[in-house]
Amino acid sequence: MTQKPAPWQKLGLNLKLGLRACDEANWLPFDDLFDDAAARPRQLLTKTELLYDRHEDVFSALPNSTAASAEVLEMITTHLAAHYPDIPLDVDPSLHPLEAAARLIPEDLLILAPRQRNDGNAATQTDWCLVAGALCFPAHWVLRKKMGKPLAAIHEPVPHYTEVLRDHVDRFFTSMKIGTISMRMNWSLQTDDALYAPVRLHQPDPMLGMTCDQIHLRVERQTLRKLPQTGNVLFTIRTYLSPVSAWQDSEGAIEDLLFVLGDMSPEMRHYKGAAIYEVSLRNMLRNE
Repeated sequence: MTQKPAPWQKLGLNLKLGLRACDEANWLPFDDLFDDAAARPRQLLTKTELLYDRHEDVFSALPNSTAASAEVLEMITTHLAAHYPDIPLDVDPSLHPLEAAARLIPEDLLILAPRQRNDGNAATQTDWCLVAGALCFPAHWVLRKKMGKPLAAIHEPVPHYTEVLRDHVDRFFTSMKIGTISMRMNWSLQTDDALYAPVRLHQPDPMLGMTCDQIHLRVERQTLRKLPQTGNVLFTIRTYLSPVSAWQDSEGAIEDLLFVLGDMSPEMRHYKGAAIYEVSLRNMLRNE
């Protein structure tokens, strides 16, 4: 039974950047957010399998990303050696440096590079474009469809992103200082416990509902830092999963989740698939 506040109670679902400072020691945490000791080795094994079986789906790097990728590999190995000296650093020199780095940690790794945009305005704008990615645990997006695109195009399916976040995010990336690390958390729901979820593969009839243990909470811990040599930005994503039923006995948690789902805009409800979960969550409350 989980007595801690549920992530949706702490984070809500407001569309916001929600960044806070992160120190170097806590950049790539070892432990699982939900205290699952088996999660880290399980994720690393899953990564290895995906990089072998579905390499073209989970890894991509444009030719101009090699220097930044090598910088990421050096940064991650240095961090692991300093903060987790007992972790073996088996770096395969035959691999692309970003893939070699991604195999060491549960985090997914994405590199974004600046590109000048001349849209006819007097001031030149900077777009931040995805140039390399080791993305084994995507939450409903496909890596190859996003490669080379700027942040605005990457987030095009997200309701309200353009009017609420686009300019703020672009300015943040451009003004980011070398040496600082920023961190944010977000959450979503899914109908199974799959880490590799590039598309919503299973959308049952919302009137039928699901069993309590089918609905899983997916939390992403994301960090951003600018690479000192290339000036590219490294985006890391650590994924955590837990059945929502873990909070069934936590006072007010399921009621609050239903409120959050119901309080979304119609566009966000459709994007998040809110109706899929509501029947089952209400049944969960009736069975308490």
